Amino acid sequence: MAERTDVAIIGAGVVGTSVAFQLARLGTTRVLLLEKETLPGTGSTAKANGGIRAQFTTDVNIAMSLASMEILDGLADEIGDPPMYRKAGYLFLTGDAKKLAAMESAAAFQRARGVSVEVLDAAGVRARAPFAAGEILGGTFGPRDGFIDPGGLTNFFLREASRAGVRTLYGAGVTAIARAGAGFHLETAAGDVEAGAVVIAAGPFSGRVAALARVDVPVEPVRRHIFVSGPCPGLPPVIPMTIDADSGVLVRREGNRIAIAWSNADEPPGFNAAFDPDFFLRFAGPLEARFPAIAASGLDLHMSWSGLYEVTPDHHAVLGPAAGIPGLFVASGFSGHGVMHAPAAGRAVAEMIVRGRSETVDVAPLALDRFRRGALIHETMVL
Repeated sequence: MAERTDVAIIGAGVVGTSVAFQLARLGTTRVLLLEKETLPGTGSTAKANGGIRAQFTTDVNIAMSLASMEILDGLADEIGDPPMYRKAGYLFLTGDAKKLAAMESAAAFQRARGVSVEVLDAAGVRARAPFAAGEILGGTFGPRDGFIDPGGLTNFFLREASRAGVRTLYGAGVTAIARAGAGFHLETAAGDVEAGAVVIAAGPFSGRVAALARVDVPVEPVRRHIFVSGPCPGLPPVIPMTIDADSGVLVRREGNRIAIAWSNADEPPGFNAAFDPDFFLRFAGPLEARFPAIAASGLDLHMSWSGLYEVTPDHHAVLGPAAGIPGLFVASGFSGHGVMHAPAAGRAVAEMIVRGRSETVDVAPLALDRFRRGALIHETMVL
């Protein structure tokens, strides 16, 4: 006999558990999380870099970040120590005059929308990143930006949702989705489920899952690498997420080491998440030029990793109902912003299910049908 639930959420990563948490907070507790793995948050959530920033150049990305920051601040007492959200800041730096002018323009756009962001001269950048070398003309710093513990936040959402009555089925990869009256019938590896509403929050697999319901969700998986340095005792114990806008190399603290990332624009879409130790050679030169102390510390390949982004054609999430299928919702395609936007995404979807619309954030620009309408969104600050 099929298990019955009001809402089935496909995916128990940080986004899916956030939806479950927010549904429970709104009084909807007959919720079932369906996770194909044996533990929560072991897909893309476990591979995330964990940054959170409001330094974006589209209204909806800024709104999602600010709402997520507000939600995390509101949960701080419940979360306790260690905090899940650390405001170490994001620092963008450049030695290029045109890039600096673009940063200044972006900062004005962001401040007009309530973002705390400072424009720095060369001395200001070096004061916040004394480990940066080479030509520096200036940059921007967001003091409210910082880091989230992806696994910790996922576990908090899941724990609190479970206490309220939300249940999770593991090893429950979904193999079929069909309409059943006003709801849905789902076939999973752990048994059949009947649900009044379904949320697809399956990360890079969301396109495949949506296809089971005959819905086209243009989410593709793209591999990303994070390399971890050897110990760096000479660097400050807390540093901002520091992005060299001239090369695309970004660095942040990872314990007593440094996590290093660089996005390969030529990486083909696909489910290949295998770690390639030689990938580092593609940006070793820019790393050594801009962050020589970090480059000199070497790499710990055993601590380094790779994972999958869930990317849409315009690098913005798909958030909201699937047009023409009442009760089917999508929360995916965050394009590297899933952890930082998970708190707001969870609340937005929960509000849609319970109240009929998102009240916390206007997520209309993230509607699935924007691809059909040709209403794509252009974000220039993609990492």
